[in-house]
Amino acid sequence: MTDSNASGAPPGGRGAPAILCPATAVLAALVLTCVRPAAAQETVKSPAAGAPSRNSDLLAHATYVDVRPEIDGVLDEPFWQTLTPITDFKQRLPNEGAEPTEATEVRIAYDENNIYLGFDLFDSEPEKIKRTILKREGYIPQDDFVYIGLDSYNDDRNGYLFELNSLGTQGDALITDEEEIAWNWEGVFESQGQVNDEGWVLEVAIPFKTIRFDPKERLEMGIVFARGIVRKNERVYWPLIDLDYRRFQGLAHASQYATLVGLRDVRPGRNLEVKPYGMLGGQKINLGAEGAETDTDGDFGLDVKYGITSNLTLDLTYNTDFAQVEADNVQVNLTRFNLRFPEKREFFLERAGLFAFGQTGTETFFSRRIGITNDILAGARFTGQAGPLSIGLLDIQTKDRIDDPGTNFAVSRIRGDLRPGLTVGTIFTNRDNGRDHNRALGGDVAVRFWSGSTFDAWATNVWSSEGDGRSSAGAADLSINTDLYQFEAGYLNVADDFNPGVGFVRRTNMIRYSGRAGISPRIGRGDRFVRQVGLAVFGNYIEGQEGAKQSNEVGADFNFSLENTDRGGGAVSRRFERLEVPFHITGDVTIPAGDYTFTSGGVSYRPNWSRPLAGSFSANYGGFFGGTRLQIAGGPTVKFSKHLEIRLMADHNIISLPVENGDFSTTILSTNILAAVSRKLFGEALIQYDNDSKKLQANLRINWIHTPGSDLFVVFNTGYFVEDGINFRESALDRRTGVVKLTYLWTL
Repeated sequence: MTDSNASGAPPGGRGAPAILCPATAVLAALVLTCVRPAAAQETVKSPAAGAPSRNSDLLAHATYVDVRPEIDGVLDEPFWQTLTPITDFKQRLPNEGAEPTEATEVRIAYDENNIYLGFDLFDSEPEKIKRTILKREGYIPQDDFVYIGLDSYNDDRNGYLFELNSLGTQGDALITDEEEIAWNWEGVFESQGQVNDEGWVLEVAIPFKTIRFDPKERLEMGIVFARGIVRKNERVYWPLIDLDYRRFQGLAHASQYATLVGLRDVRPGRNLEVKPYGMLGGQKINLGAEGAETDTDGDFGLDVKYGITSNLTLDLTYNTDFAQVEADNVQVNLTRFNLRFPEKREFFLERAGLFAFGQTGTETFFSRRIGITNDILAGARFTGQAGPLSIGLLDIQTKDRIDDPGTNFAVSRIRGDLRPGLTVGTIFTNRDNGRDHNRALGGDVAVRFWSGSTFDAWATNVWSSEGDGRSSAGAADLSINTDLYQFEAGYLNVADDFNPGVGFVRRTNMIRYSGRAGISPRIGRGDRFVRQVGLAVFGNYIEGQEGAKQSNEVGADFNFSLENTDRGGGAVSRRFERLEVPFHITGDVTIPAGDYTFTSGGVSYRPNWSRPLAGSFSANYGGFFGGTRLQIAGGPTVKFSKHLEIRLMADHNIISLPVENGDFSTTILSTNILAAVSRKLFGEALIQYDNDSKKLQANLRINWIHTPGSDLFVVFNTGYFVEDGINFRESALDRRTGVVKLTYLWTL
């Protein structure tokens, strides 16, 4: 029961020939009718933007300059020294509010095209500055780092996050509703870092055409800076965002940013981006007794991004290709339910937080249902803000196949701020292949209060030409979170036949009640071995729609973090499962229907990831459907230099069940090799083996960023069956694919 693709792909069918379905087209027309052209548009703050910000009285001043600095990590242009720096950083960790152990200075300038930021990051031991990550979007916080947060609409809800290390390596993300962090957004900006005798210097240029904002004579934005000194496990902020704001180290909470002032008469770019691609590739597939099939082909496609107004963006894609997307990690399914594989395709990841609806495992919209069995012919996405409304429209048409005609997928998502901290929304999805359809309509509400506490509720109805025609699901969740204590309570109700055609549902016919309560005091403040410990109790109870008990679990867990950033923990739980029908777990092993109660526990430990030798380890043991299960997982990560890192992982299960063939084991082995020549040229190899499919698989990706926003990808995938031992003869080949893909970004 191994898979490396998303399960539950929708059936094909003949889709509508239009790119936009009628419902989406009508809604788009209404929105465009209500929105004035960018040149005449005024800034309209949402009600949430009127909420008081604890740091709103702190100002960062940007100064106009008429000389563009060279982005080289050296602040040698004369104007830098004339600017008054921001210096009043405070510790967030380990001692909230304390003075930093190392000084930080930030200067801000701008011209017609860019915001410029110059950082002086003083360090008394510059030889100990961590600088190991060259790959764009690598795990930059393993190094000494800087975060820049920009709430460009100044709406206290959404924003951009830029992360950098002393090499100038870049990562960036979109913040949605102070909650969702989408790291796969890739903006175009410049950066360079240099280490010197006093610490390190970082120079950054963020083009105005990379970010979206309301054009006006005097422009204000929310802004925050954070610095990490890895060897001290120290985090310093300006302005300080206290520890009760927990989402992504407080940086997701745009309402806590300071205000950037001084920007005058700046305008977003026309924001017309045209990005064509060309591709050459070939593949060989083993057809068994029929021999092998070899195919070579070339293709091309186009992505276009157009800023209709300063607030609204239209993305178009034609003949979309995802050949460069990294491979899924192999999973072995030892549960009764479908596996969920994460979305990794760039087109669907941008603004993914806006389209999110439901909760993991019960999602009204899940983009991995689109374009998995049938390639995408064309698509459109319309996103942005109109006053208090956040708007997202998505329409995708897949290609016909001989045995699987294309399908049209459409999603409409609107969220509005009624007052500070209160957001309501709706979603509509439609899957239509001309013969049958599946439509879903849902509504949700989110209340943000105190610091990081929320109340969320949602409900969805599905109408389908298949099955009984109508089904529903809904949930309500309360989460009270501070740095010291946590309390969560949840309710989820999923009908027996709930199946949104563009969603993902792990378990149906259930009503679940769940809760969790915990406390996490800080013991050390930089002067003790242990920094923080946590202890919590949790439980859930699941019954069917008819009221019969299906399963429940009660337990407790603990965790700790050390001053050196090592982390660990453990848990113990007692679980009940009722199987109404036999459960086929793997191979020729079947667990009979019946009631099962078992206890299990485990521990885990993860050393500081910035060390040359790091990794992770976990072990779990206990009862398992009348038998026992031992799971051992983890492996080392070795960093040879900033140019080479190797991660080894293993996941091994030893299972003993009182059934025929009940003694068996599952094993997944993987090696991840990360290599970087420079910030523009890097590669990754993922090699995986599992004893369920008995396949050895390899995925090699090389990426050369030949100009900002433009790439040359070389991708090679192969797989061999190794049931009779490792060999690379053609008879053992599963498939082999090689692709070269070139993209180029024109910005107008």
